[in-house]
Amino acid sequence: MGADAGLDMGKFRMQSPPTPSTPSSSRSSPIGEGGMPPPPTEHKQKESLMCAVCGDNAACQHYGVRTCEGCKGFFKRTVQKGAKYVCLADKNCPVDKRRRNRCQFCRFQKCLVVGMVKEVVRTDSLKGRRGRLPSKPKSPQESPPSPPVSLITALVRAHVDTSPDLPNLDFSKFKEPSSEEAGECHEGLAHFYDVILQSLDVIKSWAEKIPGFLDLCSDDRELLLQSACLEIFVLRVASSEVLHRLQCLPNFGEWINSIVEFGLSLQRMTIDISSLACMAALTLITQRHGLKEPSKMEELQMKIIDCLRDHCTYNSEAQKKPQFFSRILGTIPELRTLCREGLQRLYSLKTQNICPPPPVIENLFISSQLPF
Repeated sequence: MGADAGLDMGKFRMQSPPTPSTPSSSRSSPIGEGGMPPPPTEHKQKESLMCAVCGDNAACQHYGVRTCEGCKGFFKRTVQKGAKYVCLADKNCPVDKRRRNRCQFCRFQKCLVVGMVKEVVRTDSLKGRRGRLPSKPKSPQESPPSPPVSLITALVRAHVDTSPDLPNLDFSKFKEPSSEEAGECHEGLAHFYDVILQSLDVIKSWAEKIPGFLDLCSDDRELLLQSACLEIFVLRVASSEVLHRLQCLPNFGEWINSIVEFGLSLQRMTIDISSLACMAALTLITQRHGLKEPSKMEELQMKIIDCLRDHCTYNSEAQKKPQFFSRILGTIPELRTLCREGLQRLYSLKTQNICPPPPVIENLFISSQLPF
């Protein structure tokens, strides 16, 4: 698949397709009466007739989304043939009417992002509707298919079962040291490393509870954990509402400020436990350079993405939040940035020669391939 791209947001950023509207029976001219521009409602109608993938004219919905005939045919052929594409750039190629044929990989990923459903291409259950999905349920009581429900239940259970009682942990050693306590920095840093190591052990136990993770080969499991453990550590700390920045300043440094800000952004999103569990799983199950069986990882990744999309579509609370699905996915690259910041902080502590980092943290420096 190429270099470590992670969960590329060019691949999964969701732009919710506009709500279809019934076009007026009368023909509208570009200029309204009296030479004035058309009213906003007319402009919205025109936007609603655009393909959600490339922006070309789209007469109706195909496979669940309003798309043009070109993107419909491309999506259908790709799914029926099981085609695998490779992006020659950074998996973030522009997909519009003029450039939609330049990168098949990015075009297909955008089809998935906007909500086109692969299963509809192959099924006969919608015979007579030309592969179109039923309209979205009007009643919030309507449930998504049972497989996504069982998966999201397992993800939530894995998250809850491996969330320790953080308020009972002793963070007193993270307080700002006085000059008299400067000699105790070695002990404080060792305790800081110990907290991280304990968290990484918990993260490993959590990963093994994710359905399908143990089906991956052992080398890929190790690579995924090694690559994502610090990102998941940040996510768990940010969502726990336990660590106070003043308690962590001596060892976390400025890193804790970034973690706290990230936690506040999660609060503003009012992200629920189900979405958080999916988000954590997608942080782990993502493209990494060096995977031996990337197709198995991608299959599991798409199951989790579909699970999250179904939750955002059918859950009554999630339905009230605009573009909730894409906003959740949009937070994952921030974890990658916070992970790099954390690695830089850990490396800075190492260079101070106060207390040597344990081998697990040394391995993080090696696997990150960051230019320290």
